[in-house]
Order: sequence, then C-alpha cells, then structure tokens
Amino acid sequence: MGISVPSPIGNAAFPCVETVRSRIHHKMRDYTAYRFTSPESRAINIFFDLAQEFNDLEQTYLLSVLILHTFFQYEAELYLKDAEGSLVMVTPPMSHPGTRREPEIPSETWSDDTHCYIPVYGKNAFALVRNEYFSINEDPLGMLVLYANRSLESHERLFLEKYANRVGFCLDNKILAMRNERHVVFLRKLAHDIGHNIITPNMRLKLMLNHLEGQISALGEAIQNTPGAIAHTDVCALYQKVEEQAKAIMDTFKNSALFLESLLRQSHFDLGHYVLRPIRIDIYKRVVQPQFERYRSFFDEKNLCVDKDQPFCSSEPCIVEADIGFISQVLANMLSNAGKYSVSVVPEQAGKIRCGAELVPGAFEDGSQGVKVSVFSSGPHISPDEAELLFTDNYRASNSTGQSGTGHGLFFVREIINEHKGVSGYAPADGGNIFFFILPSAS
Repeated sequence: MGISVPSPIGNAAFPCVETVRSRIHHKMRDYTAYRFTSPESRAINIFFDLAQEFNDLEQTYLLSVLILHTFFQYEAELYLKDAEGSLVMVTPPMSHPGTRREPEIPSETWSDDTHCYIPVYGKNAFALVRNEYFSINEDPLGMLVLYANRSLESHERLFLEKYANRVGFCLDNKILAMRNERHVVFLRKLAHDIGHNIITPNMRLKLMLNHLEGQISALGEAIQNTPGAIAHTDVCALYQKVEEQAKAIMDTFKNSALFLESLLRQSHFDLGHYVLRPIRIDIYKRVVQPQFERYRSFFDEKNLCVDKDQPFCSSEPCIVEADIGFISQVLANMLSNAGKYSVSVVPEQAGKIRCGAELVPGAFEDGSQGVKVSVFSSGPHISPDEAELLFTDNYRASNSTGQSGTGHGLFFVREIINEHKGVSGYAPADGGNIFFFILPSAS
C-alpha cells in the first residue's frame, strides 16, 4: 500500500494563503531583529501558556505583572480603561510608588528617573477589504507602569513594549469572549422576560377580543331581528358594554406597546444589558394608578375585595427618576402575583388586595429618602426559608401549586429595581403578605 502524500495548499481553495505565509515570514524577521534573550522569550511563552489556563480575568491581570517580577524583578501595575474611559488600577499597588505622575495613557512609551509608562494596545485586527488585508490599530486598553529607579536601555524598552502588546492582545480576546458570553446569557434572559411580561399576559387580550366579538354579534342580532321592538335601554346597555370592552382592549394594547418598547430597545441588544431611560415622574400618577386600574377587573374576576380608595398614596408627591416602561412591568408582576395567590384568611370573607405609594425618610444606608411602592395580598405568611428564595429565577413557592406561572416575575422585579439603585423585598403583614420596592426619592 502506497503512502498518501498531502498536496500543497492551493491558492484556489485558500485565497488568503499568501497573506498568512507573508505574515509568518514577517514575524520571523521581527523576532530575529528583536534579539530576545532566553529569559525574555521564556517570559512571553509562559505568559501565553498561563493566560490560556486562567479563566478569571483577575488572575490574568496578576499574571501580567508577576511575570515581570519573577523574571526581571520589575515592580509593576496594570491600569485598564473602565466604561467611562477612566483608568483603573487592576493589580495590587507597587511597594515603591515613588512620585509617579497621575495615571494617564501615553501615546508611546515614556519614562522618568523612577518609572516607565507603557501603553497596552488591544489586538491588531486585520480587515478584508477588496480581497486585501489591512492592519487596524485600536486605541490603547490601558497601560503598564514599572518602577525602575534607573534609565532603561533601548533593548529593555523594546522587550517591555512587545510584552505589553502581548498582554493587550490576550486581554482583548478574553474581555471580548466574556462580553460575548454575557451577551448570549442576556439575550436568553431577554427572551424569557418577553415571554413572561408580553406573550403570557397577551393571552388575556385574545379572550377580551373574543368577548368583544360576542357582544358585537349580540348587538347586531338584536337590531336585525327585532328592529322595531328593541327597547332603547337594551341597545344602550349593549352599546355601553361594547364600548367598555373596546376601551379595555385599547388600554391593554397600549400597556403591551409600552412593555415592548422597554424590552426591545436597540441599546439592549448592542450592549448586552438593559439600558434604562429614566425620567422624572410622580410614580403614583404615572405607574401605580394606571397599573392598578388595569388589574381591577382581574381582581373582580377573582372575587377579591378592593377598597374603593385603592390605590392609596401619601399626601406628598412621590417623585422618582425611573424608566416608566420597566417600573410599570415591575408593578404589573407584583399585582399579577397578588391576584393569583391572594386567599381569604377569614371564613366567608373574600381575599383582600391593597396597593400604595409613600415617602420613606431614611430608606437607604446613606440616610436618603425613598419612595416605597407596596402590594398587600391576604393569605398565610410565607415561611422564612422560602422567603429567602422568592426573588430567585425559576423559583416558585409552595403556595403556587395549581397556579400557572414561570417563577420569573419576582426575579425580573429584583433585577430592574437593582438597575434603578433601589431595593425590593417581602415582609409578612397582619392577615397577609407585602411585596414592595423602594426607589431613591427625587423630591
């Protein structure tokens, strides 16, 4: 049997083969010119090996400075840009900070009598334009600061610059991979949020439309079959029911549109997390009242007792900075749960629902005032063990048996309230349970 010899890589099958081959030879010439010493080459190789081994970014940050200390006794710090473009030290401070200047990324390597400042660049990407590859140099990710206490020789500076580049390439890839992973996780969660807050509630809209069609049909038959004998009051009554049902459908549609606008913003998909659009509002007038009225008919269907003065509010305006769409969804989840799980605790009495907004002085650790929105529903208290898990994703308490649900609503509540720098929680109350959230007051 003859030995099969692989054929050379052909340009037709791999049109970029010459570009890759050219880059290999270019790097061979570069490394010949660098004249790295054995310790310098080993330092770069070990950095790459361990950078692939460590999944934690903090370990990679430490690796970048400990390699320099282990091989060359350099004390170093790594600075990276944060989301606002400011430099943040991500490694422990050096034991000899000296009198280094304030963190600022230099355009090129710069040194004084004690420190060396080296920009750290991200990966040099190669873009394919008209079948040709072009190098794209991105802005620096951050910088390495070394304590030298002497002037560095040109070869030392060259090695440190190349080492900083390798650190930058590795961090760029790791950060990009982590961002992509978080993006995928967020998109999955977003799909869950849409299902819970839009698709499931809109099933009720279909029932409302069917009901409306039935009322329209009844009105048409009454007019057609006995046009001269219809009592005017009967026609008016049917017309009023149709009008009320149409209004309820329109209100439901507007609410769904508000929720969709909040959940499907382009910025969420671009950044991989929810992006709020907070505005100054009276949360009672813009959120609590309309959401409670939206659920009033649902409470009636459940034969729950709703005080005529509900929802209630303190005498002072409850002003907050909030995203109306998201906060409305938060309260809708709480009201929906209250309607589903409220039961009577007094024989032969209906279950009870209450909702309100109030100012809470000293609501936060810094002593600042908050605005508390709470929903009360009658029923047995939730055990302390279960209460700790209520805001966990996919968790459903033991009182949810027999009720439809996903276990996602309260998790969504906590996430959105956290985004608003607020707090959410549960507390047992006399005759029932209270779910609440507190937002910073903007009064």
